[in-house]
Amino acid sequence: MKNLKKLTRKDLKDLKGGGLNDCGAYFPPEPPLPGEPYDCGCNLMWCSKRSACIHQNMYSPQICE
Repeated sequence: MKNLKKLTRKDLKDLKGGGLNDCGAYFPPEPPLPGEPYDCGCNLMWCSKRSACIHQNMYSPQICE
């Protein structure tokens, strides 16, 4: 356990992917107009009712359309 390196806050954010263009970004900076498709990337899908990108396994037409 003595050999563990202390990670800085930036190192942790880089590992998690926190940032506007990474997979951790669920709210796009410029959301699309209603009815227009949006490419969220990172196995995420656009949910128009929530105005956010959600994981594919959470997507259902009843919730998002």
